[in-house]
Amino acid sequence: MAAAGDFPALFDAAVRAAPAGPALHYFDGTTSYRALDEQSDAFAAYLARKGLAEGDRMLVCLQNVPGFVIALLGAAKAGVITVPINPMYRERELNGLIADCAPSLLVCHPEFQAVADAAAFPADRRVIVRATDRQRENPPLLPREDAVADGAVLFDAITLASDGEPARPPNRDPGRPLLIVYTSGTTGKPKGVILSHANLCAGAAFYRRAAGLDGKDGVLAAAPLFHVTGLSGHIGAAIAGGCPLVLAYRFQSDVILAEIERHRPTFTVAAVTALSALIDCPSFARERIASLRALFSGGAPIPPALAERIGVATGLSLRNVYGLTETTAPVVATPDDAISPVDPASGALALGKPVAGSDVAVLAEDGDWAEPGEIGEIAVRGPSVFGAYWQKPDETAAAFRDGWFLTGDMGCRDAAGWLFLVDRKKDMIVASGFKIWPREVEDVLYGHPAVREAGVVGVPDAYRGETPKAFV
Repeated sequence: MAAAGDFPALFDAAVRAAPAGPALHYFDGTTSYRALDEQSDAFAAYLARKGLAEGDRMLVCLQNVPGFVIALLGAAKAGVITVPINPMYRERELNGLIADCAPSLLVCHPEFQAVADAAAFPADRRVIVRATDRQRENPPLLPREDAVADGAVLFDAITLASDGEPARPPNRDPGRPLLIVYTSGTTGKPKGVILSHANLCAGAAFYRRAAGLDGKDGVLAAAPLFHVTGLSGHIGAAIAGGCPLVLAYRFQSDVILAEIERHRPTFTVAAVTALSALIDCPSFARERIASLRALFSGGAPIPPALAERIGVATGLSLRNVYGLTETTAPVVATPDDAISPVDPASGALALGKPVAGSDVAVLAEDGDWAEPGEIGEIAVRGPSVFGAYWQKPDETAAAFRDGWFLTGDMGCRDAAGWLFLVDRKKDMIVASGFKIWPREVEDVLYGHPAVREAGVVGVPDAYRGETPKAFV
């Protein structure tokens, strides 16, 4: 049994259960759980040799490649905090993160080195992961760049060498930091969300239970691994279930369909836009995804018309889930024996009900519990909810009230306990004194068969003060 809230212990349990079983599929390459253990041990030993100590930060700027998982596990074993970042970041974003979290190491693809050079990140503090590593067929979407700056080291030179047992820190406190995941900055500058070992283990446990994962299953990495969904819903879910994780570098519909056919995963969680792109792919056919039996979607409200279209195309019941970077994993989900109802007043599809171990409340403007049907701010608490923002005590204090995390999302609950999301608190449009929620307008637009994606924002209006503007 894995130690409660310890990510390396959770992984050790998967290794012991099936050491020769597949842990990672990457096109035609497969890494077993035993090999993943050995390679992450080697990387942990490298971190110790480089002088990284417990609590130091390591940037991981990678697409969905095996090196991401190996680096995360190696850092966890060494007590180093992983800071996953978007490979699309440029010098400005990288400089901001360097100033905020002071990383001691950067793990990146060769093509990111120009950005690292512009940000003056030392070459001898870089580890280079090639997109073509750990596979042989070299599909067209993989970059062929393999140049390495003087002083940098190749990831394979570290992880494919045997370095013996790494120095593992004695600290097994489940509350110790495992990750710093930066928010998208919808309310200002991105904030570093500190996620603990206990947070990720709780998130992984949710996905294992909700999707019924075990060693006979497989998890498709449809979301980016640098996103919290990829961390808990892909990496965490696969390890908790002791099953393989299917990686395909980045989301490209035709490639994803081919890898589903090849490796036959049974579960994925993805943004509704990705699922829409998948079923709209010219080569899509239901039989190509026949192995999938559980399909979750989160990251944005799902328009009922789009949920129905995805369900008809895939033959699967799309399970709505709700969470944020700060909650690690969903805190609300559609129960597996239910279908999310549609709110007759707003036309919104219900997010679901609180998952086991999590509490959800809707707070009225006066701070009291909102009545059924009354719109208020969604507040949550539970084992997957973070404890603090990195070096931002004031923002942390403002985000909590009596132990409840204030999400900034507006919603309501019906008498049966179903939670409905209305919109972001700061996105509300006030036109002629009337409150308009962009998502309500977006749902109407999605009801038209010619609309694939839609977004609504408030813009200044001389007469109304604000008025909605739609982008279709």
